[in-house]
Amino acid sequence: MLTELLKLSLMVTELLKLSLILTELDKLSLMLTELLKLSLILTELLRLSLILTELLRLSLIDTELLKLSLMLTALHKLSLIDTALLTFSLIHTA
Repeated sequence: MLTELLKLSLMVTELLKLSLILTELDKLSLMLTELLKLSLILTELLRLSLILTELLRLSLIDTELLKLSLMLTALHKLSLIDTALLTFSLIHTA
């Protein structure tokens, strides 16, 4: 009878060990879930970074267009000056 009780006690001990192992596996599973959440957040941050990069590229294009617009404005001013000089030239030669 004592031997049977010892065997049962050993079995209970082994079951408790397995229960502890399962608890540790549950903890690891929760940690993995948190890591997956963080991975999703990182993926979203990377997606936002790509959007920001595209916005910066578009901003550079916009800056170049503004520079070209300023040059065009300067050319129009020079054209107006040229027209005025031609008008004065025609008035003086007539």
